Amino acid sequence: MESKPLLTIGEEQLSWGQGLRYLQASGKLQSFVTEIVRQYVIEKELQSREDINVNPAVIQQAMIDFRLQRKLEDQKKFQEWLQQNRINYNALESQIENSFKLKQLKDSVTVEKIETYFNERKAGLDYVILSRIVVGDKELADALRRKIVEEGSRFEDLAKEYSVTNDKNFNGIMGAVSLSSLPEDLRNSVNTANPGEILGPFQTNKFWSLFRLEQLQGASLDNPEIRKKLDGELFERWISEKLQDNKITLHVND
Repeated sequence: MESKPLLTIGEEQLSWGQGLRYLQASGKLQSFVTEIVRQYVIEKELQSREDINVNPAVIQQAMIDFRLQRKLEDQKKFQEWLQQNRINYNALESQIENSFKLKQLKDSVTVEKIETYFNERKAGLDYVILSRIVVGDKELADALRRKIVEEGSRFEDLAKEYSVTNDKNFNGIMGAVSLSSLPEDLRNSVNTANPGEILGPFQTNKFWSLFRLEQLQGASLDNPEIRKKLDGELFERWISEKLQDNKITLHVND
């Protein structure tokens, strides 16, 4: 049976094989295949789960909210939007329904594992806000520490005057960084320090750095962003486990 073309460009039809070869040449074939396989796993699981369903009233309310958020209350504008996005009403409704089902599926997969996984990942989720002064030699770093700790000089002023990094323009503030990404000696000092405390100097390559601890923020599952991140990681792990016993063969040639 002759397959239909993937695209028609001008007067020329592009086959699926040629389209896949273009993706392969651009280095995007792997991500393309990964998404297809991912959706395959999700669809198969949803088809087998009788416990996952969505009340039609919830879908209709979501459709109303969708239109209100995009100022598409007017039916004519809504139809124009559907045409512009090359989708019809039923397909949009199906997308919304699937989003609810996907949320239910994710919850069912992760709910019993999320706390244990959080404890495993916590060290990499804690973050710290630091300010720093980076100079070229230890003697200067020691002298600047004395100025701050013993003489009461302002950290911000010394950062602007002496630091060789661009964050000196922001009073030396580095912003939030993952605690686990810090060198071990600095990480250990941060774990026992109080906000406002001066740490170091520490050597990094040919430079010496003083740090001031601004804030240490421990990760919590009560943080919606962290929970969402971990839910996503667990769900993708589950998809990988579903596929590990299945052989996947890509047919690039026509």
